[in-house]
Amino acid sequence: MRVLVASSEIVPFAKTGGLADVTGALPKALRRIGVEADCILPFYRCVDRDRFPLKGPGRAIRVPLGHRDEAGSVEETDAGDGVRAFLVRNDRYFGREFLYGTKDGDYIDNCERFTFFCRGVMEWILRSGFRYDILHCNDWQTALIPVYMKTLYAGHEPFRETGTVFTVHNLGYQGLFWNHDLPLTGLGWDLFTPRGLEFYGKLNLMKGGLVFADVLSTVSATYSREIQTPEYGYGLEGVLYERRDDLYGIVNGIDDKEWHPATDRRIAARYSAEDLSGKADCRRDLLAEFGFPADDVPILGLIGRLTAQKGFDLVEQIGEWLAGQRVRVIILGAGERKYEEAMEELGTRYPDRIAIRIAYDDALAHKIEAGVDMYLMPSLYEPCGLNQIYSMKYGTVPVVRATGGLADTVVDADADPEGGTGFIFRRYDAEDLKDAVSRALAAFPDRPRWEAIVRRGMALDFSWEASAREYLRLYERALRKRGRKG
Repeated sequence: MRVLVASSEIVPFAKTGGLADVTGALPKALRRIGVEADCILPFYRCVDRDRFPLKGPGRAIRVPLGHRDEAGSVEETDAGDGVRAFLVRNDRYFGREFLYGTKDGDYIDNCERFTFFCRGVMEWILRSGFRYDILHCNDWQTALIPVYMKTLYAGHEPFRETGTVFTVHNLGYQGLFWNHDLPLTGLGWDLFTPRGLEFYGKLNLMKGGLVFADVLSTVSATYSREIQTPEYGYGLEGVLYERRDDLYGIVNGIDDKEWHPATDRRIAARYSAEDLSGKADCRRDLLAEFGFPADDVPILGLIGRLTAQKGFDLVEQIGEWLAGQRVRVIILGAGERKYEEAMEELGTRYPDRIAIRIAYDDALAHKIEAGVDMYLMPSLYEPCGLNQIYSMKYGTVPVVRATGGLADTVVDADADPEGGTGFIFRRYDAEDLKDAVSRALAAFPDRPRWEAIVRRGMALDFSWEASAREYLRLYERALRKRGRKG
């Protein structure tokens, strides 16, 4: 089977969040189980040309956008582990400092940019000679590909028996644009209906993927159920409920080559569940990185986009309370200006307790996962979450809200003393969050209990191979829907 994984960000080329980790690791895991998987993404300015040399001249493409054609090319490089990476190039669209927008908002031409990407993928396949059994698309930036498969490109030979899988990583970001962007896509107004891409008078690209893809998936079983409800469906719960028989939940794996404390070269010392001594060295190294003294005060870490979805409004609400506890807090991330400013203000007011680094810094993220004692994820919603999985792998105890993949992967240590791997709160509420943090802080001094929680988390298997086999079954279902045997 030949699979092309399409995404707006893919590790190791471009990353703002967990989407890139997933779409970077999945093709490699698929290769390991015998699937010939490639990946494709935009050729952003941030792609390291020295680290990823291009293989010969790219293939020129001309992409119809409304009443004009836009020139571009598709370049090839090596993603590692036998995976070929293809990069859709147009410097006017993708040669920018950021992937989607600045701190003050999204780029106003994002519909045009990612329409170019989606249709560029189709034009490249049409003219390159490459053939795929499955196009695996991810989030709204690639959602037009399944639409094109069933409309503008349906009669073209390379696509007649190709199946599509569309994975929702975060339903909160849907690619909503004004209706006058529809002509850019080349699609007709007959698709601008409640049964198509129309959404309360706007163009909804995510909805296109949900309606037109052969098979749908999300990144945890709980989230697949949650998004069929008004609370988490963001207006698309009816579409998802209607397609519930084609909707599956698969928890993300993690790349053990990138995220394993026994082999991680980004951290101060390597360690394992059998020998945790290296974690103490990582702890001292992290404290020194942020100018804190090397003592036994517990350290709480947070990494991620500074947005309400990630719970930073709750963090802001309990910031003063946190500063009064016997704990140090280290935060790494970037996002909405108001949360960046709020976190920086906390760091300024309580420099001996709270440290903030506004950045996307993968190397520092590894240091934080290895060096902190507990990790906070107070998410409003969390389709899967990766950092709670990284945390458990690195012997760091997660404190999470019971939503989406967090509910599927973490067991509360007070509710289940023999099987607990973290601490959970349920209501999206500052007092409930305080209670979970307090329970974690109370458990920390009990070293035998704490180390038992740590080792249980480290023993869990979140390898990508298991998830890759589940995706393979989805691909086979998609092919059956297209009238082919998997």
